[in-house]
Amino acid sequence: MSLLLPKDAPSLAPITAALDAATPDARKVWVRSLNGDQQKHLYALAQGNPVRVDELVGDDGAVHIGDGRNGLGLFNKFQKRFARAGSEIGGYNHGSEIAGFLSPIVNWFTGPGHFVAYDSPDVYGEVWIDYRRIPAVRHPEFPPLIDNESGFRSLVFGNMVDVLRRVSRHVFVGDSFKNFPRTTPMNLGSRIGSKLATAPFVIALRE
Repeated sequence: MSLLLPKDAPSLAPITAALDAATPDARKVWVRSLNGDQQKHLYALAQGNPVRVDELVGDDGAVHIGDGRNGLGLFNKFQKRFARAGSEIGGYNHGSEIAGFLSPIVNWFTGPGHFVAYDSPDVYGEVWIDYRRIPAVRHPEFPPLIDNESGFRSLVFGNMVDVLRRVSRHVFVGDSFKNFPRTTPMNLGSRIGSKLATAPFVIALRE
């Protein structure tokens, strides 16, 4: 079964079926092939396809890696890593795979981008990846906890929430929203919220 590009698909269904039947390597290649325009189209197609935050991780505290690509022209390949830590599901953004020798410098400026993930209080079936909060307990395999509100990292992750939607069993698409009041719900489905979306991304969780 061929993996259609989002703009070539009549609906989400054929994309979901093909991804569910694909190998992990094929899913990663497909995810990494999508530019920002394709990601925005996929985000629209995935509206109403529900995911719950517990589906992103197991019960044992193991780290679950999502290989991703965002819509930027540079530094657009990354990983989101998720795990249970204490009573929360948290994670961080694991660098840029194309930065090469610049990667430590980029990570020093931006920080690891810690977040807490939870079911959206705004729209059923969506997950919020909330950079306004960092986990109360550090997972032993994650970098030291650091907030996202200071220095250069505030420009990248400060006051930001990613809204995640399901594409298939392993693949998820999101968009990033910044500079909302620090209260919930944020009504991301509103007309104003849609205008403040900043950057789409897509990830494929490994088996």
